This record gives sequence, C-alpha cells and structure tokens, in this order.
Amino acid sequence: MRSSRNRTAVIRIAGVIFAVFVFLSCHNQAKEENQQGLHYIRQGQYEQAIAEFTNALLEDNEWLPAYYNRAVCYANTGQYKEALNDFNYMLAHYPEHAESYFNRGILFENIGVYPNAIKDYSQTIRLHPNFAAAYHYRGIARFYTKDYEGALADYNKAVELGLAEAGLYFNRGVVRQIQGDTESAIKDYSEAISVDPSSAQSYYNRGIAYLKRGETDEAQKDLEIALRLGFTKAADLLDTYFQ
Repeated sequence: MRSSRNRTAVIRIAGVIFAVFVFLSCHNQAKEENQQGLHYIRQGQYEQAIAEFTNALLEDNEWLPAYYNRAVCYANTGQYKEALNDFNYMLAHYPEHAESYFNRGILFENIGVYPNAIKDYSQTIRLHPNFAAAYHYRGIARFYTKDYEGALADYNKAVELGLAEAGLYFNRGVVRQIQGDTESAIKDYSEAISVDPSSAQSYYNRGIAYLKRGETDEAQKDLEIALRLGFTKAADLLDTYFQ
C-alpha cells in the first residue's frame, strides 16, 4: 500500500464573532436608533442595522457603541474596508476594548492578513489573558504563517482554558499530523468527532492518519463515513487504497 499524503487543512473561522456594545447616550434619538439597530442584528438584518447605527452617529458622531456595532454589521456583510474603518476609530478612542481587537483580528484573518490578525489577537490576550477563543484564533493565524509550534502552543492553551470545540480539536490534530505525531492527531480528531459527530472532515483526516500508521481497516471505516457525510474527497482515497 502506498503511503498517503497529509491532505489536511484547518477549519477556518468565517465571519465575525457576534458581540454588541452598549453605552448610555446623552442623545435619546441616538439611543433609540441604536436599540433598533440591535433589534435588526438579532434578526440577521445587517443592512437595516447599519442604517440605524449610521443614523445614531448623525445624532452623536462620537458615540463609540454605534461605531463598534456598525463595524460588526459591516464585517458580517463582507464590507471589510468599512468595518476596518469603524474598528480603527473605535480603538483609537477606546484602546482597551478587547472585543474590538478580537473582531478586527478575525477581519484581518478573513482577508488573509495574518500578521495583523496575530497582533490583534495578542492584544486581546494582553487585555484578557483567559480569553480562550483568542488563543484558538491566533493559533489558526499562526498556522497560516507556518508557525506550527506557535499554533500548537495556542491550541493547547485554548484547551487548557476549557474551550471544547470540534474545530479546536480538529485544528490541533492537523498540526500534530503535519508534525508526524499521528497518534496524538488521531486522539484530537476523535475528540472533534465526539463533540460533533457530523464532522465529515474529522473522519477524513483521521482516516488519513490511520493510513499513515498502516491501520487500514480503521482508515477504510473513517473514509466511508466521511463519504456518507458528504465529504467527496474521501472517494478518491477509497478508490486508490481499497478497490
């Protein structure tokens, strides 16, 4: 049997983690428009929310919550330049706001500017050292810069802090698999599957790890499950190794 390649990729976090920011405003109209904007966010109506936050800023153009909330909406609608402008304004006037660094980090990560993402996640961690998701996301950014040791350290810290997400275990498994530690990678993929039994990519990657170890029966089972769950790449390996 030929050895398989490490056809792996991290589970990437898409979008911006939702969080809203509320201060009392001295302008009642701005406060009402902000509340209406938050209502639209809860309904997933981001464009309407943007309009309300913009109206709030017309009433009070220094009101930070409207900049932050509008930035979240811009980011969730793919208007990254506008989101970045609002996050930048927010942080220029409130440099200790960890959530702005965190969400701006996600924005940078989504557009592939990984060094900036790492800086923002690091600022988040400086302000909130127990912010587990910031370690996970910084680990993803470090992975994309090929800093595998740094990524693994961040994933380990996120797990230590109690984050138990399928994506975290999967991503740590990917790093371990790249480093040749297939035993630990299999354990991580198994944890990911325990958290999310529908994770086809976890079965697929665990199947590859089993192939690397020569455990063909287990590999075939995982690849077949991955295929049943809709991960079509598994068909290629099944055809290559088990026909």
